[in-house]
Amino acid sequence: MRKLLISVCALAILASLGCHISDYPVITDDRGDFSGVIRTGHRAYIMPTGQVATIWDDGSDELLTLVFQNQYGDQKLYTKNNFDPTASVLWVDQTYCDWRFLDCEIATSWNPAQGPDDIFDYDAFPDCPGYRSLSLLVSQGSRVGECGDGLFWNGDKQALFGEFAQLPTTTWRGGTAYVVNVNAGNTTVDLTAGNTTATVPIYGNFTAFITDDLNMAAPMTPNVRNELMWLRSFIGENGDTLNATINYGSLTGSIDLRIVAGGLNAAIDRF
Repeated sequence: MRKLLISVCALAILASLGCHISDYPVITDDRGDFSGVIRTGHRAYIMPTGQVATIWDDGSDELLTLVFQNQYGDQKLYTKNNFDPTASVLWVDQTYCDWRFLDCEIATSWNPAQGPDDIFDYDAFPDCPGYRSLSLLVSQGSRVGECGDGLFWNGDKQALFGEFAQLPTTTWRGGTAYVVNVNAGNTTVDLTAGNTTATVPIYGNFTAFITDDLNMAAPMTPNVRNELMWLRSFIGENGDTLNATINYGSLTGSIDLRIVAGGLNAAIDRF
């Protein structure tokens, strides 16, 4: 949960946009008489620790990543968009593990099990709807789980909610949601690219809403554009592979990222 809250803060400040998983651990299984690398047989939906949606004036985007793995552990990763034109944020329902998303890919990555591999390599497709919400590439260091195999989420989630105990609540679609406010008074973010470190200026207040199911919705307010423009200038001078160190209240954490410059430009143009 602490990692999730840190990630939420990073999203809220580093554009409040979506991500593409460009690197994922080899999927293995130990059931019955079998133990080892498995072939997925089709694209498997990677279950996120919390689903994230960005709210625009014409609807909401929820980016999701699918993984296809062969018998050797080599993977192809695909990011697609769950678009809701009503902007009421209808997150992907994980109940039936539906992997048949027929829309186009926003980004793809080849992830071999052996040999040299750039963990942040990707191919982007700007004409695919949802590209405006792609700003981050993430290397997933450990398996979260694929739909149908909850992995680390089979335990008591209620114990994790203690991290949110100090946050105010509001009503979201008939349920309770935690309100995460990010501003210069409670948050600092330092970006390091190579030998350069800079503190991100925080323009105004950013608000994200997190449901009891760990889904996050982030409205795209005008001050987001100012953050994006600052970030575009920073990566233009220092490169797009970064480490972000985030301090939010009493929480401190860091995350390695690669910024998708084209996605930033698409979002800036959208305002």
